Amino acid sequence: MLYPSRELLSSLPVGLVGTIVEVYDTGRECQYLVEFADSQGIECAMAILKAYEILVLQYELAVA
Repeated sequence: MLYPSRELLSSLPVGLVGTIVEVYDTGRECQYLVEFADSQGIECAMAILKAYEILVLQYELAVA
């Protein structure tokens, strides 16, 4: 499976939210396989990122 280079990732829209789909623990550091999707849920990129490259989002579900 091929993942985009850092240069391609920098061309993704700012604010695009990804989902961690796998964690790789090599013993030295963890790396994360992140899937990015558009507003329709269609995958537009996947990347292996280091912890410092990830911003954790937190939200609370509200009853409508």
